[in-house]
Amino acid sequence: MARLKPGDPAPLPSVQDAHGQTVDLAELVRQGRYIVLWFYPKAHSPGCTAQGKRYAELQEEFRRLGAEVFGVSADPAAEQCRFIERLALQGRMIPDRSGALGRAFGVGGFLGVGALLGLYSRDTILINPEGKVERVWRNVNPFRDAEEVLAYLRARRQAPT
Repeated sequence: MARLKPGDPAPLPSVQDAHGQTVDLAELVRQGRYIVLWFYPKAHSPGCTAQGKRYAELQEEFRRLGAEVFGVSADPAAEQCRFIERLALQGRMIPDRSGALGRAFGVGGFLGVGALLGLYSRDTILINPEGKVERVWRNVNPFRDAEEVLAYLRARRQAPT
């Protein structure tokens, strides 16, 4: 599993969200969007619940900054749908039962004990509108992750080009 770093071309597959709708990451990049992928271990756990709620609360602000946000876990789609409904989450979730998306982005968890349990490490990947990995946050704090990513995007949008 290769760990992606800033500047690397991002894998941009077309995937299904928890509701069965197609998410075409390459098309989002063609539209000039940033993509935030926040990988989390398990729906309904305390940390994932806090992280999901915070991303949901900040969803509109992410969109105003040109970013689409997706939570990714190895949970089945039905479990992610329950998670979305229970928390009234605004963002979209991507079930990655096989671990293919996580492996493509170098997200840990499908090794060692995580492999036995089907759990991801808590990593966040930001893809820029050029289709490159802009920033990688590893082993994030679920209570601060959304704010840190949002602060980065705000600063990035305000920086002179």
